[in-house]
Amino acid sequence: MPIIHWFRRDLRIYDNTALWNASVDSADGVIPIFIFDDSILRHPDCGGAIVQFMLGCLEDLRESLKKMGGDLLLLHGKPMKELKKVVKATGAKSIYFNKDYDPAAVERDVEVEEFFPKKGVEVKHFKDLVIFEEREILAVSSGEPYTVYSPYRGAWMKKLKSEEPEEILPAAKLKFFPVKNLGVEAPTVESLGFERIGGMEIEPGETVGRKMLGDFAGKTLKNYAKTRNFPAMTHGSSRLSPHLRHGTISIREAVFTAKKHGADVWLGELVWREFYQQILFNFPEVATGAFKEKYRKLRWRKDKKGFDAWCWGRTGFPIVDAGMRQLNATGWMHNRVRMIVAMFLTKDLRIDYRLGERYFAKRLIDHEVSQNNGNWQWSASTGTDAQPWFRIFNPVSQSKTYDPKGLYIRRWVGELERVPEEYIHEPQKMPEDVQRKARCVIGKDYPVPIVDHEEARRAALKMFKGR
Repeated sequence: MPIIHWFRRDLRIYDNTALWNASVDSADGVIPIFIFDDSILRHPDCGGAIVQFMLGCLEDLRESLKKMGGDLLLLHGKPMKELKKVVKATGAKSIYFNKDYDPAAVERDVEVEEFFPKKGVEVKHFKDLVIFEEREILAVSSGEPYTVYSPYRGAWMKKLKSEEPEEILPAAKLKFFPVKNLGVEAPTVESLGFERIGGMEIEPGETVGRKMLGDFAGKTLKNYAKTRNFPAMTHGSSRLSPHLRHGTISIREAVFTAKKHGADVWLGELVWREFYQQILFNFPEVATGAFKEKYRKLRWRKDKKGFDAWCWGRTGFPIVDAGMRQLNATGWMHNRVRMIVAMFLTKDLRIDYRLGERYFAKRLIDHEVSQNNGNWQWSASTGTDAQPWFRIFNPVSQSKTYDPKGLYIRRWVGELERVPEEYIHEPQKMPEDVQRKARCVIGKDYPVPIVDHEEARRAALKMFKGR
């Protein structure tokens, strides 16, 4: 009997655990499927950027499957209904998929795992999205999940040494089970109800993802610890987060690459990803509120004007505005800048981190609930971070440190292109004649800073101290 392989966040042929096992276990062939799930597509936090990237990944995946003599069956609807339809039409007796750990995905998969075995259809799930999942890394003293990154990382590294993951699997050699007149045509981002973004910097698909990983290992990784925080350096960081998010490269290959090159700093970034995955799984309440209970009733400011200025990169703080404009134009933002803009919203403007979290969710091509939530709560000081609430970034000093010549700023904030380097981080300090010469009149061509950072810092400290 054929085996259905249900692609979700594993849009690749190479080192795909469930797909490999399906190819080995099925004598009659594999039926690769992908379901466009309206409960995801119509969720208020789903944005066009991530859908557009996903469609590109699916296009690349289909091309790979066609070269192997098959295709990807595209379906649209509720997963349970669509799976029942495929099982009935093909006589498949097994459904294979790789696990997902987001609360909504867990709920969906439990329903599948409870229903189909009662109908004589085997359901098998596989660990593929992470190296260590759910409750594999627990504190020895308590047997409970870690809630601080540093000890979690230590335990993760120790376990990696003692329990080396299985070797990377080659591309699955698939025999396909023929399926006719069952699926839908490949949709476009517009037909799914979203707007297309025109400036996507990172291309989708396994073909591109694996090339990027190879280039990163060969060109960037040796200097990653020194270059990763500088957003003007296109190849200073890995830029692989969208490919890890959509599973166009495997986490195992990423970890093996880091180990091979002795890249402990990048490996630590991959551990952060798993830390937040297990936080979300073990503490699902973080998806809707602060991890630290005492901060669940913080009195955030309601400031629509300030929030809108932040969203559209009109705050008067060049590094913040550059980051938000990059996000809006491309669906991606450099990690250092993500921290800066998040800290600005939550500490300078004192606006609820959940508004920023939702805005990122709708704009990012690499959005995943665990990572986005964890990073926002880190910036807002409401999450798992051991550092107290008085960590507050100064956007100007951050800008001077990580974009000293203003190259990143000039790229994304066109009004500041001609501003002299000495004023690029604080253009409001330009004398009037310099403003005219730079064709950037403050208050007209570029906004005056919407807050005074030092005053905002004092207000933020007072707000947290009150809790």
